Amino acid sequence: MEIFLFILGVIGMTHIIVDATIFQWLRDLMDAKLPEKISKLIHCYQCTGFWCGVFCGWAAFSTITIPQLFLAGCAGSILSNFVALYMNYLEAMTVITLPSEKEE
Repeated sequence: MEIFLFILGVIGMTHIIVDATIFQWLRDLMDAKLPEKISKLIHCYQCTGFWCGVFCGWAAFSTITIPQLFLAGCAGSILSNFVALYMNYLEAMTVITLPSEKEE
């Protein structure tokens, strides 16, 4: 059960931080106060997913070691990035329809 909580927690938390209106103030604040290279991190699914993975790994699993936290961050990074790409793909498929090839 913890693994499902971890997976959904990482994906949801990352999506809320990177894209949701509720955290727009935080993204704007970071853009205004931090150097561009650092403020870009909160706009990146892979970067934010890593830190969300570390947090969710710590929160979801009662006994976790430092190397396991690092692995949880890596897992969160790829999960968040993959789901973001998949959601973009689904959105693109609903917005853009390419004509199919006709056989002559």
